[in-house]
This record gives sequence, structure tokens and C-alpha cells, in this order.
Amino acid sequence: MDNRKCIYFVEGECEEKMLNALKVIPSLIINGKVKKFNAITEELTNSKLITISPGSRVVFVFDTDVVLTTHLKNNIEFLKTKCSRIEVLTIPQVSNFEDEIKNSTDITKAQDFTKSKTVDDFKKSVNKMKPAEFRNALQRHKFDIKVLWTKKPPKSFSFVSQDGDKIKK
Repeated sequence: MDNRKCIYFVEGECEEKMLNALKVIPSLIINGKVKKFNAITEELTNSKLITISPGSRVVFVFDTDVVLTTHLKNNIEFLKTKCSRIEVLTIPQVSNFEDEIKNSTDITKAQDFTKSKTVDDFKKSVNKMKPAEFRNALQRHKFDIKVLWTKKPPKSFSFVSQDGDKIKK
């Protein structure tokens, strides 16, 4: 078994909720600390690196619906130059959290997942859920981990790979 420490940097609170739900036993993904950090709009600083020990696996989870890649490229390079013996994985969501939920469940639009009227209401409902509650909702909607994070990102993100399968159990 791979005992490397894993740190997930996720774009927002919805992704944070989803990854924590996927870690509920039986875990569907590699266990690790989930931190909210938008790699598309923010740049890593030395203070963020303190928690990354040599040999760690660092995973960026981000949306691809907005074509901003400069910070992401800089963050990947920053990690590779500042941290020793780490593995940097990228999980581009095609095109966003809502689409990933829709693609990996039986719903036709994100709002159906929480019986919400709007996408904003859907996100608010997701953000209120506890991990076990979110996991139960996924199961209710015939969630398929094999489909989550499998789509190829748009051309503007061609410098990253779709590493979703590398964190799935």
C-alpha cells in the first residue's frame, strides 16, 4: 500500500465537500488533507508549502470553464522547484463541479441532485451537507466513481493531464 501523504488543493467549498464525502468509509479515493485553494486564480506561497513533506502527493482539483492557466502553470512549477520528491497530480473538472456531478450520476442537471431551483441554491445545499450526507446523496443518484474526472480537458489546459484515476481506489 502507498503510504505517501496526500494533500488536495481544491477550487472551492463544493469540491471540498465532495472529496471529504469520497473519503467516507469505504473510501473511494486516497485519503488526504483537503484544502480550499483555487490554483486557477491564486498563487502558492512559501507559507502554504510548510505542510508539504518530501515524498508527498499534491493534487490540484480545478474547473476548466474559465480559460486562465498562468497561475496554474506557475503553481505546478513552484511546487516542483520548491518541494523535494513530490508528485504533482492535476484533476481538471470538465467543465466544472456541476458538470462532474451530472456526468457521474443519474441526474440531468446539477439542481436535481439537491432538488434546488437554481445552480446557486444547489451549491448552497451542497455546502451545508456533512460528508456522510453528501455520500448518501451520491449513492441515491447512482454515482459512478469510474466516470468522475475522466473527460479530457479543453485545449487551453493541454499542459496538464487528467489524473483522476491516480487517486481513485
